[in-house]
Amino acid sequence: MAQASGPTPATATALHRPLFLSSLPFFFLTFMLPVYGKSLGASALMIGGLYAVFTVITAVVRPLIGWGLDHYGRKRFFVAAMLSYVLAMVLFAFAKGIGGLYLARLVQGIAASLLLISAQTIVSDLSSPEDRGRAMGRLQEIRARGSLIGVFAGIVALLNLGQETGWQVLFMGYAAMAVLGAALAWKQAPETRPAAVAPLDSPHAGLSRPLFWLLIIAFTTGAAEALIRPIYMIFLQDTLTTNLETLAWAFLPAGIVVSILPSRLGALSDRFGRAPLMALGVLIAGLGSLLLPSLPNLTWLIVLYTLQAVGLSMAAPAVAAMVADLTGSETRGRAYGMYQFVLNAGAALGPLLGGWLYDVVGKTVPFYLTGAVLCASAVGVVFLLKQPAQRAPET
Repeated sequence: MAQASGPTPATATALHRPLFLSSLPFFFLTFMLPVYGKSLGASALMIGGLYAVFTVITAVVRPLIGWGLDHYGRKRFFVAAMLSYVLAMVLFAFAKGIGGLYLARLVQGIAASLLLISAQTIVSDLSSPEDRGRAMGRLQEIRARGSLIGVFAGIVALLNLGQETGWQVLFMGYAAMAVLGAALAWKQAPETRPAAVAPLDSPHAGLSRPLFWLLIIAFTTGAAEALIRPIYMIFLQDTLTTNLETLAWAFLPAGIVVSILPSRLGALSDRFGRAPLMALGVLIAGLGSLLLPSLPNLTWLIVLYTLQAVGLSMAAPAVAAMVADLTGSETRGRAYGMYQFVLNAGAALGPLLGGWLYDVVGKTVPFYLTGAVLCASAVGVVFLLKQPAQRAPET
């Protein structure tokens, strides 16, 4: 069990405010980066590159960060993540061309690599297996709430200040919030470190069979989801509406779902096992991608995207908890680093392929391919990742 400074039940909540503040730009960048890149003259392939550079840098550095977490403790990496977000937001604020966006995305990738692994490792250190799914879901909720507020702040800034001025003011505001988050992380974040570090040749540092299959599933789902990430908003603008305010309201129910359900659905994975929740969540996401190209109007987009948010809220806490379940505290940082590496290795392939398919083959092809791979991955979860529940349901 990892050692922590301060009482275990309370210290993990000290991560919540820094996470909230660092998450403000997440949804906004997910949906608006393609639109902003397109306004700068970027093709779908170049926009896909903005996502590829993010995933490539995270895939490269996360195993190194995982090793560092096991050897030097977790807190310093969490604080470094917050400071990296400050730099990334400043770079976004002053990016006037596609080259500036690429540089900002690279730094953002480093920040994201530091943040997610360190936060998940700290929380897994401070939680028991019987409560780990709920704790991981709580992290997802905090990030979603920050992102939800951030995206509406972004829409307000662009509508009232115009694209160029609004973009700069918005990202300087994001940078200021990240500075505050860094200060809070330095003062309040708990330090945890394993009581002992397993050497690289230790059997505890190797891959168990369940962890191996989990990594395979992570690769396929990461690649599939990344296929449509850079062209999602472009497709909606091409087929449904170009009104950004309307699209923002359409995504609001899904944002609310992700901000309140993950801890509750994560708790279900504590009771009934990780694999069933993972499989159902991935299946819902896959079916949603298959149905998206045939949506007749925005009403159906709201329904579909909200259902996909429920699927994400099922799968994400379960898989984050399973990584910790399958490893000891002395190798937990490396396990999260390895998981994030293969997830982002898959995601690095997706954006460029998705952009090329959208431009050359057909606008609906990336969505059908994503849906097929996700549905196949859900079947793989059922047969390859059978794991008992952490506790029996209460009577």
